[in-house]
Amino acid sequence: MSPELFDIQMRDGAWGITAATAFQARTMIEHGVPRVLIANEVVAPGDIAWVAQATRRRSEVICCVDSLQAVSVLEDGLAGLLRGRRVSVLVELGVMDGRTGARTVSEALVVARAVDKSSSLKLAGVSGFEGIISESQTQTAEQRVDKFLEEMRGLADAMIAENLFQGMSEILISAGGSVYFDRVATKLVSQNSTISERIVIRSGCYLSHDDGVIDQLSPYGSQSHVSGDVFRAALEVWGVVLSRPEPSRVIVGIGKRDVSTDGLLPIAKKILRRGYVRPQDWEEGTRAVRVDDQHLYLNVDASDEVEVGDLIGFGISHPCTTFDKWRAIPIANDKYQVVAIANTKF
Repeated sequence: MSPELFDIQMRDGAWGITAATAFQARTMIEHGVPRVLIANEVVAPGDIAWVAQATRRRSEVICCVDSLQAVSVLEDGLAGLLRGRRVSVLVELGVMDGRTGARTVSEALVVARAVDKSSSLKLAGVSGFEGIISESQTQTAEQRVDKFLEEMRGLADAMIAENLFQGMSEILISAGGSVYFDRVATKLVSQNSTISERIVIRSGCYLSHDDGVIDQLSPYGSQSHVSGDVFRAALEVWGVVLSRPEPSRVIVGIGKRDVSTDGLLPIAKKILRRGYVRPQDWEEGTRAVRVDDQHLYLNVDASDEVEVGDLIGFGISHPCTTFDKWRAIPIANDKYQVVAIANTKF
């Protein structure tokens, strides 16, 4: 949710920016993003009214539908607001016990047929989110993800076979998640489609990565076996050593208002002392053992050189819930010289 980061991505060739809510989409459009995909259903009256306004102004805003009721609510809310234009929607496929999305291909097809008959909606493609899929008692997470992506591909093929994309020069097939994007990019590709398709991946953590769960699971994380470049964590949070009340305990001025704690806790990576940054040499890194509102607890060896007044740079887990804690985030080069500021608009 940073205009400066929007701009970097668009300049680097991003097809568009993904939003989770209409509020986020509005912020993106207002800051010059030409195309926004709301990877979610839009059903609140005020949100629908804004989508209609953006569509009238020829901004490209796409959202999802996953049920006949969602289609009906969206149509009712758009009535009289579009002035002859139509809102592009993706039919969303989901998984049992997951979040939004029709639970079966047959249910999703019923939704697609309803959109096809709508005078205010335009069927633009298929959406899904594989990021919440985990292993079961009988299948690995990868097997379940592959099955879900095959169902998404099957849904798109069925919609094409029924000629539901009349007048479309290109359809979208989009899935999100920062862990299985490599599978998305291959499994959703058609071998014999009769219409031009665009595969859109929505891997939010590619922009920042982390030193936690995403790094452990990503196909391009530090623990992966790919040749060539891998992702590196871009987001660091620095805090001052407030106290070393015990030889093996360090208290740092970082709290829940500064870093995410919903995944793994922050991990100490670097120390700045007297103007010099040096990597920490604690074996396997030192991850915080506790984070309070304003204090972080770090266990160290009694022989480690950590002094009151030192700055410690921490890697975080789950960038999403760290970005939203900051109104302005310095962007630094490899020498820790600040070259720009990323302002956030949460």
